[in-house]
Amino acid sequence: MDTTLRVFIEDLPESTPAAVRLRGWIYRLRILGKTAFVILRDCSGEAQCVAATESIRNLRLKVEDTVEVRGTVRAEPRAPDGYEIDIAEILVLQRAAHNLPFQSADEIQAVGLETLVQYRPLALRNPAVGDIFRVQAAIRATATSWRPKGSGWRTGSKHGCRPIP
Repeated sequence: MDTTLRVFIEDLPESTPAAVRLRGWIYRLRILGKTAFVILRDCSGEAQCVAATESIRNLRLKVEDTVEVRGTVRAEPRAPDGYEIDIAEILVLQRAAHNLPFQSADEIQAVGLETLVQYRPLALRNPAVGDIFRVQAAIRATATSWRPKGSGWRTGSKHGCRPIP
């Protein structure tokens, strides 16, 4: 039985140094000679994971694949967030489709609305699209907490706040 602690990326600084298990999707993939950098993203942020190119070559990883990474977090001043994960093992949970119309790291403004709607789960991985829903959720939470109970107003409708008939 594996006792490696599963953590979200936002909690990695508190986990340094420790063995961790992350789940997310490959946001970027850079192969530089003998070193491969896998930028993993989950609902809480991004993390740079490092492995020897030969150790992951047979996995045929590509951007948008959903994976589980097991490794050790260590401080690394050259990394974007000040830490890296040394990959011990990668398990591919779900492969991305072969011909996606866009990637979550792409400039979303260049993608048509019809395509965004058709590929909603992929579109929500884009930070700009996800931010729209995070702002909407924060507004709704604030409005709901401000509204006195029994006031005759509700915020759960698609039309915003309106009186209860």
